[in-house]
Amino acid sequence: MIDPASTPEDGNERASPDSSRWCVPGGQHFAFADFDDGIVMFDARVGSTHLLNATAAEVLSIVHETPGLATAEIYRMLLARLDLGEHALPFGAVVDLMWQLENLGLVATVV
Repeated sequence: MIDPASTPEDGNERASPDSSRWCVPGGQHFAFADFDDGIVMFDARVGSTHLLNATAAEVLSIVHETPGLATAEIYRMLLARLDLGEHALPFGAVVDLMWQLENLGLVATVV
């Protein structure tokens, strides 16, 4: 399961994470199903499935609906959609989540 509170496993430092802009790669199509244990998402581009938490699923939805947003903008929209305060979900957790999603090929940085 993708957990926004975890740290990047690849050990790479991320420079200016709030300036990165995100999109869903071309040709990508997601199909979601909500279960008790989480949200299962089918990645049609590569034919794999992922177990997501609500935060990760909502982030994918935001990036898909509004490509080109910076991490900070995604964070603000996420807090509003989930009706959370900054104390409930730290910005750094969303930064880490974005890079996890990028490592899985579910989002990409806009160049």
